[in-house]
Amino acid sequence: MTIILHIGVHKTGTSALQAFLARNAALLLEHGVFYKPTAPEWPNHNPLAVAFMPGSTDHGPTRLAMTLAEAEGKTLLISSEMLCEPGVDLDLFLSCLEGHDVRIIAYIRHPSDIVISAFNEVVRHYDTHWTRPLNEQPFAYDPSQLDVLRRWLKVPNLTLAPYDRAQWVEGSLFRDFLTMIGVPDNGFDYSQVGGNESLPYALIEALRHVNIAHPSADQHRLLVELLRTIQSGPGEYPLTRENVRYCIDRMRDALPSYRPHFRPDFQEDFLFEQRHEPERGWFGLQRSAIATATGFLAKAAAFVLPALDAGLL
Repeated sequence: MTIILHIGVHKTGTSALQAFLARNAALLLEHGVFYKPTAPEWPNHNPLAVAFMPGSTDHGPTRLAMTLAEAEGKTLLISSEMLCEPGVDLDLFLSCLEGHDVRIIAYIRHPSDIVISAFNEVVRHYDTHWTRPLNEQPFAYDPSQLDVLRRWLKVPNLTLAPYDRAQWVEGSLFRDFLTMIGVPDNGFDYSQVGGNESLPYALIEALRHVNIAHPSADQHRLLVELLRTIQSGPGEYPLTRENVRYCIDRMRDALPSYRPHFRPDFQEDFLFEQRHEPERGWFGLQRSAIATATGFLAKAAAFVLPALDAGLL
């Protein structure tokens, strides 16, 4: 049996891609690819990798054996962000796939862009209470992504693809992935729903300050929902010139490990494209971001008044 493992490197469109695969599972099956949406309320995550973590109440080898049996006669496609987690017993997981044709795919993103996107996510996550500024190290994610891919670089049949719209098939991540797994791209539902969408920097900076007051999980979720209703332009690039240079240097250091796994015609130059610090400097941008976002406070007063009273905003 052919088994395709998609390693969902964080902030490389994994949630949107998994939602796309879940929406189109029936059509994928017609093309001989078995992809199993695991829960109606959360169809874009696969619990298989979680079952191979310490303390799991699920037995990983048993769950994987059941999935292999369900996919008999088809190509099995597994996509999971948890395959990046160091707690996953990767040796045990791969040992359960011995005798099969295992192919592995992961996407690589521009090093400073992934830091900004990861910062956006941890600030938005209700359980993180992230308060450290974007430009303060250590960052929310390894710019080179080598931390999460190091173990996989030793595994045969790993293909690294560019998280770069200019190199995707017709500029679409979904079409690009279908091409990677050998499925024709006609007839699929390409609607952009189910992704982990970021907030503009001005709004995420305001939310970071609200996090100092430790809002409850419900309050935090409601605040994020409210912020999504506020219109805001993309704004300026929020990482400082020094931090962009640091991120690119980290990627250069990782490149010798990556190059043997690049897919054909991978154009690596996009990984080193410079990003520009705002004309007024980062601290000017930070102050502007907070000022731009304060309009939402009146609507969210029930949640942020404690922070205001404490002098945190």
